[in-house]
Amino acid sequence: MNKPIFFIVACYLLMLLVGQTQADAEKGKEFFNDVEGGNCRTCHKTTSGKLIGPGLQNIMERHSEEWVRLFITDPQKTWEMDHPETVDLKKRVRGMKMQYARCQKAPMSEETKNDLIDFFKTLTVKE
Repeated sequence: MNKPIFFIVACYLLMLLVGQTQADAEKGKEFFNDVEGGNCRTCHKTTSGKLIGPGLQNIMERHSEEWVRLFITDPQKTWEMDHPETVDLKKRVRGMKMQYARCQKAPMSEETKNDLIDFFKTLTVKE
């Protein structure tokens, strides 16, 4: 196979792969609000206000995507690890007992995590 054709085929396959894994903020919002899905709204507001857990407005400004992904995957494990963002968060909430729970009924797929993170990005408010 000559190089230009190989390059075109490789680019096409890459575009197909990216298209299949592209996050969907609307699906993330549905999961966030779905009592049978994420059930996130039971503990979190999409504003800066605190409910049981912190408000999620500007969450993607306060934390890296890597850390948010770790936390929504396993809040308890993330809280117990020595990740720099967890250490910093513990300093900021010193004296408060961390109330974490695996709210979702089943482990989240990578697609759902991507959708949820994409939804969180829509909660960013520039001041």
